[in-house]
Amino acid sequence: MGRSAPQTGPQITPALRSGRHRKVATSYTFGLGWSSLAKMTERRSNFVTIECIVKNALLLLACLAVACGGSKGSAAPSPADGAVDRIATGPDTTVSDAAFDASVADATPPVETGGTKRPFPDTSLKIAILADQLPNLSAEQQQFVVSHFVGTQKLTLALSRPLRALKPDFLVLHYHLAMWQSAPTTSLILDGNNWSNDFSTVTAHESWFWHTAAGATTANRVASSSDGKLLMNVSDPGFQAYWAQSLAQQVAAGDYDGVFLDSASPALLQGECAGTTGDPRLAGTAACNATFSELGGKTYCQAWEAWIAALDSSLGSAGIPLIPNTSAFTTTWDTTNYGLTAGAFVEGFADPTFAPADWKASTTELIKLVAANKIVILQNYLASNSDLAKRRYLLANYLLVKGSRTYLDYFAASPLEWYPEWDLDLGAAQTSAANNADELLSGGIYRRDFANGVVLVNPSAAAVSVSFASPLRRVVPSGGGAVSNTGTTSGSTTTTTVSSLSVPAASAEILLR
Repeated sequence: MGRSAPQTGPQITPALRSGRHRKVATSYTFGLGWSSLAKMTERRSNFVTIECIVKNALLLLACLAVACGGSKGSAAPSPADGAVDRIATGPDTTVSDAAFDASVADATPPVETGGTKRPFPDTSLKIAILADQLPNLSAEQQQFVVSHFVGTQKLTLALSRPLRALKPDFLVLHYHLAMWQSAPTTSLILDGNNWSNDFSTVTAHESWFWHTAAGATTANRVASSSDGKLLMNVSDPGFQAYWAQSLAQQVAAGDYDGVFLDSASPALLQGECAGTTGDPRLAGTAACNATFSELGGKTYCQAWEAWIAALDSSLGSAGIPLIPNTSAFTTTWDTTNYGLTAGAFVEGFADPTFAPADWKASTTELIKLVAANKIVILQNYLASNSDLAKRRYLLANYLLVKGSRTYLDYFAASPLEWYPEWDLDLGAAQTSAANNADELLSGGIYRRDFANGVVLVNPSAAAVSVSFASPLRRVVPSGGGAVSNTGTTSGSTTTTTVSSLSVPAASAEILLR
């Protein structure tokens, strides 16, 4: 998520956490025009026939072809210059069957869009930091960033190109909301260059939005009580098609390496959408336990799974990893399958405030995602960069589950921070779990051994004493924090030799051999 404020573009405030960071403007449309697409889709959705299904499928292909390739014979937008064709479609009109069929016949073959397929680096032998949105950087800070971080997110081309000139495989993720439309006054990067919002395009299609039981009108749309973003109907074909196509277009325009899909957990609905100004039908556990006619008799969680799997497949075919913000897996009633996408961004992971049962449930989910070779990004926040106990706890929890594509970030004031413990070299893992956190439980504490060290995590409410067969060196970090304008940072680690330790409640230790 992140709390840093870029020097250009919208500002991010400390209050915007837990999937509540909004960035999205310039209204632009593509090829056939989404107004026409939605009207055709909505008009035909009333006829459950083979002809309807085939035509809708062909329409989506035609729209993708025109949108990605421009008008017939035109070139696709080039990620190298960040150009995006902006085609005026005019007012909405009813499209006849003949016009519909002609649009399919006249469409050019689809042009693949997507990132440049920069690899997500192997993290098996290192601690890999994928930072939240970085601010404007000095030349010295740019050098520091490319030599220490594997990537970041939410950058325009003006900010990402200098970094990739220094390190061509530096990762940058695109930011977009999941099953929400950003409020009209908030922005994201649509064309690779500018902070803008596509609200004027989306708002023209009422069926794309979620509504209260009072009816499908603008007045009955459901807005988040947190920040005004609008909940969408994930089962609507027009919504599905627009999200898939526009995300691919935005990734190509900004030369991004994947999509960070924020506020993605259906568990958010009970807190953000079920109040007096929302939809009472979403109260409590309804997202996963109540069925809705708007979703074809499915629960929101079931409809979300069908939508996210299809979106992941669509983007994946263009080489674009989909990485939704799942939150930290501590909502016990949330039965959503979060393993349906290329990866997961787990915000608020391993917080020391978790009850032991919540910690175990969360860590088990992380272990399963890592074992499935998903891209897993773990992020949390510090009240102060001097909170050494939380820094040690977060790093140890990351090391406890880390696999070959597991990334970390924690920070206090800005993502442009570096902590000395991130330079530790523990080598290859010698023990790992595959299905459950308890596979790492030993002597009342969760332990993972590495070639060069040992990690101990105690999520319980009581201290645990641990003895070692041979002495180990306890790591003690100090300093760390902001990277200066000259590209330097303070901080170091020292070690103390120990043969035993008492690990306090909700704390961790990292030891070297």
